[in-house]
Amino acid sequence: MPITTCAFFAARRKPAPSSSPGHPSGSRIKPPFSVRIGVTSQTLPTSNEVLVYLSFGVRRWVPVRPKLSLAHAHSVYIAPTLPYLTEAGESRHFGIAKIKATRVRGEDGTMTYPAQWDDDLAEVLRELGCLNRLPDPQQLADKPLDYLQGVGDAAALVYQTGMLHKEKVSAGLSLADREPLVRWVAAELDPHLELAAPLPREKTVVYKGLGGINNEAIPAQHLSEVLGPRVTFELLTDTSEATGYALERLSARLGVDLPEAGDLDDTETLIDLGPITVGLRKLTRPDIAADLDRVKSRTKQAAVDQRVDHIVDSLGAAGHPTATLVEIAPAEAYQTSKRGGDPKFAIRHGLVRTGRLSQFVNPVKPPTKPGRIRADGSISDANRERFAAAVDELFRHLGVRPAPLPAPEAGTLTRQPALLALWMIRKNKTQLYGLRRQVPVAVLIDPTGRHVQVRAPQIDWEPLHQGLVDIGRLHVNAELKCGTEDVLRFIKETIAEATAAYPDLLLLTHAQNLRSVWGMLANTRIGLDTISYGTEEAEPISVIPGLRHVRVRGSSGGETPQCFGVNEDGSGQPKGLWQLLRHRVFGSTSGKPSTQSGALMGVSKLVPSEHKGKPTVPKPKARVWNPQLIELFVAGLQDGDRPEHWAALTHELRDAAPYARDTTILPWPLHLAGQIEEYLIPTRVSATGDSEASGENPET
Repeated sequence: MPITTCAFFAARRKPAPSSSPGHPSGSRIKPPFSVRIGVTSQTLPTSNEVLVYLSFGVRRWVPVRPKLSLAHAHSVYIAPTLPYLTEAGESRHFGIAKIKATRVRGEDGTMTYPAQWDDDLAEVLRELGCLNRLPDPQQLADKPLDYLQGVGDAAALVYQTGMLHKEKVSAGLSLADREPLVRWVAAELDPHLELAAPLPREKTVVYKGLGGINNEAIPAQHLSEVLGPRVTFELLTDTSEATGYALERLSARLGVDLPEAGDLDDTETLIDLGPITVGLRKLTRPDIAADLDRVKSRTKQAAVDQRVDHIVDSLGAAGHPTATLVEIAPAEAYQTSKRGGDPKFAIRHGLVRTGRLSQFVNPVKPPTKPGRIRADGSISDANRERFAAAVDELFRHLGVRPAPLPAPEAGTLTRQPALLALWMIRKNKTQLYGLRRQVPVAVLIDPTGRHVQVRAPQIDWEPLHQGLVDIGRLHVNAELKCGTEDVLRFIKETIAEATAAYPDLLLLTHAQNLRSVWGMLANTRIGLDTISYGTEEAEPISVIPGLRHVRVRGSSGGETPQCFGVNEDGSGQPKGLWQLLRHRVFGSTSGKPSTQSGALMGVSKLVPSEHKGKPTVPKPKARVWNPQLIELFVAGLQDGDRPEHWAALTHELRDAAPYARDTTILPWPLHLAGQIEEYLIPTRVSATGDSEASGENPET
């Protein structure tokens, strides 16, 4: 349906009596979950006006005996009828404690995993003689509903994905529940607060036609411009079927027929494409992707170091750009007793030590149901699609874009700008390497979008494929924690070098990621058309010719509101750019991603309702999707610029990632900069390698 406006869960302060509204209470709902209402007060840049943002989700409770983690604790909400300490008063309240599984070896050598309280609070209560007021942790784990539904003292174990074989309640709330909830909250808070008016759509378009995966073959001439005269693709796959899927996608991307899976081995097969020669290898190295050996190595760090050294000795150094596809089990396979055996981080860093980039992909598995019929009549194949996405990610690591960015639409930008993204990679001390890292990185993309360079401390501008290798080699084992002055110096030098290289440059920053070191990005300090570094006095941005700046802010910490669209025909979840209450502030929303095709918009988890003229019962398991609003603040412009042009360009860059099927949360340059973390921080790697979802399902 046509959507012309977007209404947001934002309440605007208006003059009212000083009394505060009461807190609404909810009733218990079965199956066990509670509606969660998040309330945050926020400001917009260049404004002192306070807004109240609401968000809605569910907190799911464990109804049956769960699988408790040995690695981390689980939250338990406790609602005692009487205070543990008589001096505390009689107020009814929630307390939160932590529970986890422990490993106990019996006299006969068998292992058991009883539950225990895992919180300093338990020790304090023990010393005060109050620990017996807490539920018995093992009984709570064995029969959680007895405590959830009992009369008197109550306790509820919070559900996390993986604790049960099947979810009893899905995450998030659909639009059918969120819309009436915001109306109810608004009525409860009236007259102290009022709903902001629906936001008007900004219809400006700069880069028309962006969006979706570009499936074109990549010209050999462009490959050579980015990578030089040679590139090698290595397939560390277990079966000929997996190798075949990978070769099928490589053939489509390179635009040539390739050998069959059975024709490849350790010896490199060379494909002459004229300006570039492509090498193919089928690696037979099952020991590279094997689980980490924690028995001989004793510690995870020793096991990782052992695997890294083995990869270096086994493969040797790569003499030109090389990308390796590794078929390996997903993170879910490394739970409970196998949690220490996941080798992905060791594999990635062993490969980068040899000069190789890498991408992981889940193994081929038999389909559990027939593939869906697409609009063109073809039938989907989950294995083929997964391997195609993984091969595309290899090209992403290499910095190869299949087609250039489109030219700006007439009447918008006079020249196509280069794109500069600044990003801070952070990691506190971890078990794996015991290091702290605070590494600023920069991604610079030329106006066509086809030449990507990166920069980091002690690493000058390099093509993406080489920069990832050098960043991974230099910083993964380094105790590098750049101070604020170091980061600001890096930012200032980076902007100066980028603006010297290109006459027009769009700088993209992320508020939550960078403002702790670059204080200018905070709402209370950011100004229009100025730039400053630390204690330096702010200067007009015009002193840096051609520089523009858009600050991006995401929903982390409730800093942007949940949203839905409204028009005369009803409500929906529209994609678009919206004018957000203040001059130069815009909201960017995406459409429902393909991964959420089964998500329901009109089915309630709470009450019977009607959808498309038919009555429906509450469906707690219904899959839902909640769009995330991204705030865009056009902070810096040159004389003659129009803010809506640069806001529209930034909004459209969320559809510019060439190998992402759906809109990314962040504009492409920031999205790309954030992915550099793959080479420094051990994170869960998905089958496609794209760790950012296109939407958000709030869950606690």
